[in-house]
Amino acid sequence: MHDRRNVAPSERWLSFGAGMLLGAAAAHLLYRAATGYCTIYAALGIASMPDGDAHNPNASVPYGTGVRVEETIAVEMPASGLYAFWRRLETLPQFMHHLDDVTVLTPTRSRWRVHAPAGRLLSWEAEIINDVPGELIGWRSLPGSAINHAGSVHFDQRGSVTDVRVVLEYVPLARFAGFSLAEDLQRFKSIVERGEICAS
Repeated sequence: MHDRRNVAPSERWLSFGAGMLLGAAAAHLLYRAATGYCTIYAALGIASMPDGDAHNPNASVPYGTGVRVEETIAVEMPASGLYAFWRRLETLPQFMHHLDDVTVLTPTRSRWRVHAPAGRLLSWEAEIINDVPGELIGWRSLPGSAINHAGSVHFDQRGSVTDVRVVLEYVPLARFAGFSLAEDLQRFKSIVERGEICAS
């Protein structure tokens, strides 16, 4: 019997690896289809199905009404220090230009106040719904808030550099929607790389 193989060993290994990745992706998609639950959406605190608020307690932004923004910046610091800075929510106004004040109420709940159009100040309460030290913080506004939003910040360390990725979804409120997440993250990078992280 002659040998019918016509694929080199290196290509066979590549085929094996690609097959494993595709298999894992297919398994996740089948699980998502069967259960209606997505672990990625859960981490972000969002839902994509109509009337999902009644079924997903983490969804603060009604389906089809939100604006989604995502920005990533590389910071030359360990993920643990960047996480610790961000987790002290009262320090966020140092680099988030639109924030006037954040008051910590409990370990997971806080009150936020922002500058709004016509010189007004708006406030609402939010809660942390996902907290993995050194890796991830996810939050959402509470029902009845003046601004409905959900978001997460991810810290992915690569050697001496950490990629800080922020994902926000919110219902825009007139001109308030004009803030720049990219500029906020640039200020964050400048503060922490200069060593101005607040003492705990």
